[in-house]
Amino acid sequence: MTDPAAGLSIRRIGPEDGATLNALAETDNLFDEDPAVAPSVALTPDGARDFLADPTVLFWLAQVEDLTVGFLHCCVQRRRTHGPWAELLLMEMGTHAGYRRQGIGRALIAAMEDWMRANGVRDVWVPADTSAVGFYRKCGFATDEGEILVKELH
Repeated sequence: MTDPAAGLSIRRIGPEDGATLNALAETDNLFDEDPAVAPSVALTPDGARDFLADPTVLFWLAQVEDLTVGFLHCCVQRRRTHGPWAELLLMEMGTHAGYRRQGIGRALIAAMEDWMRANGVRDVWVPADTSAVGFYRKCGFATDEGEILVKELH
């Protein structure tokens, strides 16, 4: 493991990075709280390109040299009421198990916040796993008055 501060780069990926997105899917279990879970199934090459070409998808990678050590995925949600034109839903975020507690998560949040400032977006929501709540609080997130509920159709 290297010192990520020395060579850490954060970049937003786009449609030309479909292969990179799919390579992440093959090892994304290493970014979870429990790396014993199976990794995700990659999209088809066309599916990855289309996912990253979607204007509502924002996806950043944190890399040290060519190694992906973190990622952050948001969706842009347009608002139907007066105020800022949109808000973000932070869908998923992870830091490689071997690179945690080195500022990578905070660097990804900072990249997202830079995008928000540049695009006139003021609010971001995150349905945080209980193990990540402390991290998000340290990054300035606060508890909302509601709860996030999920329903899966079978």
